Amino acid sequence: MQPPYPARSNSSAPEGLTNYLQIDLGRLAYWLRQKFRWIVAAALIGLVLAVSYTVISKPRYTVTSELVIDPAGLQIVGEETGSRNEMRETLLLNADSKLQTLLSRNVLLRVIEKLDLTNDIEFVPAGGFSLFSFGGPATPVDPRIIALESLNKRLAAQRDEKSFVLFMSVWTWDAEKSIRISQALIEEFKAELNAGDVDGAKRTTDSLLARLTELKKGVIEAEEAVETFRRESGLRSSQGELSSSRSMVQVDTQLREARERLIAADSRYKQMLAGGNDSLAMQSATLAALRAQYSTLKQEADEQLLTFGTRHPRRAAVQSRLQSLDQEIAREMSRLTLAARNEYDQAKAVVEKLEGESETVSTSVFSDNDAQVRLRELSREASARAAVYEAFLGRARMAAERQQLDTTNLRVISAPIAPRERSWPPSIAQAAVFGAGVGLTLGALGVLAFGIAMDVNHPQRGPEHARTETLDEDYPKEIERKPAPRTGSLLSMLPDEPSPAPRSYRWNPDA
Repeated sequence: MQPPYPARSNSSAPEGLTNYLQIDLGRLAYWLRQKFRWIVAAALIGLVLAVSYTVISKPRYTVTSELVIDPAGLQIVGEETGSRNEMRETLLLNADSKLQTLLSRNVLLRVIEKLDLTNDIEFVPAGGFSLFSFGGPATPVDPRIIALESLNKRLAAQRDEKSFVLFMSVWTWDAEKSIRISQALIEEFKAELNAGDVDGAKRTTDSLLARLTELKKGVIEAEEAVETFRRESGLRSSQGELSSSRSMVQVDTQLREARERLIAADSRYKQMLAGGNDSLAMQSATLAALRAQYSTLKQEADEQLLTFGTRHPRRAAVQSRLQSLDQEIAREMSRLTLAARNEYDQAKAVVEKLEGESETVSTSVFSDNDAQVRLRELSREASARAAVYEAFLGRARMAAERQQLDTTNLRVISAPIAPRERSWPPSIAQAAVFGAGVGLTLGALGVLAFGIAMDVNHPQRGPEHARTETLDEDYPKEIERKPAPRTGSLLSMLPDEPSPAPRSYRWNPDA
């Protein structure tokens, strides 16, 4: 009997490549029909494996939370309670930093200690298995490290690209446990942010307090230098004004008034010398009385002159009295002139004295002004040091009080709640459909690969034999092998070659 597949010649490889490049949809459909049982078996195997995995695997329950965080925080001790007006890039970097804080080791270790996850078999398996001891000698590993690795795998967080909303998801084997872990993460996240702010405020307070002692000493020295210079220079001030300046103003005022009085006294004295028509003479009661008596007596003397004549004794007596009054008026005028002279001399002496004092005070004022320039410089230095000291002191007290405040502007907009169903593995129906689909696909690909391999390894079984009827084993039939046409295939680009000699073989498609 002739073997089903004759021996290969040296040209089998090119012939196999030729047949491989000529495979068409009909040939693929042929192999799929021939090995359909394999495809069905692969689909069943995939279905069984998927369902078995779904039944055996422990369920996962994922809890998702949403947090809104202000990267700038609250400015409680500032002028405004809102956030600062910062650059968008700075706020985004701050938000990403706080996202990394949520995933940091400090927060996770706090959650592990708070919920005692080191004694949870889901996070710390029995025997303390860890990747650190795999493939080597067993070494003791801190349970917190193992729990930290497990919690880090079960936790995922990211920030929305267009907002400051953080999405956090946690999965465990139990829905209530996932909720507890999510709540603990949120609480410890807030505590970590607050601890960071408190730590920053504490460092600021310590730095300010360390500088306050030196600043206070500088302020005291500057103020003492001001007072020492004022005392050595003899600078006395009252209500912010130097005593010399105040004295200068007073002397100038007195000198101006004294000069006015001197001018008035000189005018009266000259008027008295000229004829006594000065107002001071007019205001003298004695002189007015004497002049009134003199006028009355003069009138009486004139009447007696008309009545008795010039030699009458009564008129002579009246004339004697008139002379006596005239002498008294002259003496009063002399007295008033002397008083005006004395007033003029006194006013002149006062002016001369005030002019001397003005020159002395002016010299003192100029000296004090020069000293005051230096004094103002020292005062400015003392004021500047005092301002810095007061600013540092106020800042230190503010930072100390800020340690007692919570400035983290974090709000939970979607609290963790129990999920409606498990997140993994999928349901049995979904797993069955998925497993069957995967098995069916892999089975079909395997059959096609098998068919292509068969056609490549056995070039005598070319694609044209897919249209040949099955022959009986006892009645072989010679089949002349002809090269396939090259039109519409990749072989159309190859040069023509002579057809190989025809080969006869018995082909059973079911082999």
